[in-house]
Amino acid sequence: MKLSSGWEQSVYVLLILGRLPEKRLMSAAPIAARLDVSPTYLHKIIKSLVNEGLISSTPGKYGGFSLAKPLTEITFYDVFLAIEGRGRIFASQQLLKNFLGTEGDKAQKCAITDALDVIENTLVSTLTKVTLAQVAKNTQENYELIDLDEWIAEHS
Repeated sequence: MKLSSGWEQSVYVLLILGRLPEKRLMSAAPIAARLDVSPTYLHKIIKSLVNEGLISSTPGKYGGFSLAKPLTEITFYDVFLAIEGRGRIFASQQLLKNFLGTEGDKAQKCAITDALDVIENTLVSTLTKVTLAQVAKNTQENYELIDLDEWIAEHS
């Protein structure tokens, strides 16, 4: 399994919006420029974040985006669901019967499916424990973020 580039871009979009002054908005174009990513792809990502209820969209000439809820309430798993979807992360192809051949009629319990279930449950549990507020705090502790805050003030 490999996370799409959209997942990481989404995290940074949310971290930027989390630093916006209250009642301020930011459009997608400056965010795409700041992150040096495709504006078209970023707009698709932002739409997914809006659909998942992580950010709010305000239409109009002075519209833009803002957080729909605080970073303390947004986990890595929430971002994962918005970008990667709600299906199973590790879905077995149910190949046990084919693997067993003539014994396929006896197939009951697949060790591979069981292992994938354990891995998925562990991953979901871990992703749920990490909030974007923790990431923002860690980033703030490691960097001054003066340039970022000046850029946000200029583009919001």
